[in-house]
Amino acid sequence: MNGKKENLKELLNKFYAEAEAAKAEEDILRGEQIISDNPSPQPDEKLISEIKSRISVELAKQDRRGVRTYLRTALAAAAVILIVSGLIVMYNHKTVKPAGSPIISQVGIENSDFTADDAELAVLAADIEALEDEILALRLGENGTEWMNADEIEIELLEINEDFWKG
Repeated sequence: MNGKKENLKELLNKFYAEAEAAKAEEDILRGEQIISDNPSPQPDEKLISEIKSRISVELAKQDRRGVRTYLRTALAAAAVILIVSGLIVMYNHKTVKPAGSPIISQVGIENSDFTADDAELAVLAADIEALEDEILALRLGENGTEWMNADEIEIELLEINEDFWKG
């Protein structure tokens, strides 16, 4: 305590004259003595426990809010991922297998009869075969198609081809 008193005396001497510094030091020491002689009343134990319980309840609420926020964020991210993956699957599904058309494997395509399942496909296939026969007859010089020339056949073949791919 003597070290504190000496430090206090030196500090006060920097700001006040000798007599004023001594008076200020005496006032400060007397104030400290009064405070130590009259301690403040301590709060009731019941009040302290109530305050602690309120604090713990508020902290628990904040933890739940944090968990809820995290869960909402996680659910939103999962929903976005599911929607995007669903759209990707739908897009890939449409590009791989168009709606309403049978899956055509590349193995054995010559031997398969796809026209048996679809009437429109059968009509288009018959038109294509008829045009192929007419083109072959023209190339061989036969008069199988007197009413059409080669340009008209090519135009009709292109129209049938466009209709075929439109479905």
